[in-house]
Amino acid sequence: MPQGWRLQFVQLAALAWIAAIPIWAQDASTGAIRGTVEDPSGARITGAQVVATNEANGLDRRTLSDGQGNFAAQLLSPGEYTVRIAATGMQTELQKGIRVEVGTATQISFQLQVAGTRESITVPEEARAVETEGNGVSSLIDSRAINELPLGSRRFTDLALLTPGVSQDPRGLTAGTNGDLSFGGVRGFQTSFLVDGADNNNAFFSQARGRYRAPYQFSNEVVSEFRVASNSYGAEHGRAGGAVINIVTKSGGNHLHGSAFYYLRDSAFNAKPFGLTSQPDDHQHQGGFSPGRPAP
Repeated sequence: MPQGWRLQFVQLAALAWIAAIPIWAQDASTGAIRGTVEDPSGARITGAQVVATNEANGLDRRTLSDGQGNFAAQLLSPGEYTVRIAATGMQTELQKGIRVEVGTATQISFQLQVAGTRESITVPEEARAVETEGNGVSSLIDSRAINELPLGSRRFTDLALLTPGVSQDPRGLTAGTNGDLSFGGVRGFQTSFLVDGADNNNAFFSQARGRYRAPYQFSNEVVSEFRVASNSYGAEHGRAGGAVINIVTKSGGNHLHGSAFYYLRDSAFNAKPFGLTSQPDDHQHQGGFSPGRPAP
């Protein structure tokens, strides 16, 4: 191959690789709302306007129902949504509090009534979430678990031990490896970590980035939720012999908010272990804060 053609080929390959990154990253850390729109007789409504609004920041995702009355609002950030359905000659319907989780699609259905006087309907029913990973085995660790469950290690990833088939990797019991987890008997360094859809793996050690240099990379306070896919996950994840831990961090909203924390663990508060004549020295202090504000 001539030198000029070789250089152009390398440049095109690099551009294609760079261009593909955002597409893959967005899909890995989002969810979706899917459903159907019907009239009172059960016939599907084509061309109905669907607006999914993030209740935290007010961002909209708009789409239309297709020829079979189906709609899909894709690439939604995890959180609570309000969905509004409007169609010509039909009453507008509104459903609030629809929860979107990372890696899942929330399935809802709407049955619009024929419009008489100008009015709208608000549906209080809770929508159901369905998996989008085929036959994959996965579990969601939500913000309530992260905030309320005790964590002696202060590593949110240790909550993955609550999912089926997960155990502490014997190799991860040493201080040098900082808590590797084994999924289905596979060594801990075969786990892949994604943060907001971006690759967060240490290419040299085949573990989470920074794993050998710090016991954790960021505070539990900034983690919104994470999904642990331990078997038969989709091709958008891949590159892992064990599990895929897909982490979503908190984002801003329409209001100024924040939190502060301080955790203290000290051997002075502990009883003397049985059979020992002295108290082992143990001190752990962790503090920080997490601010949030409306987007400019």
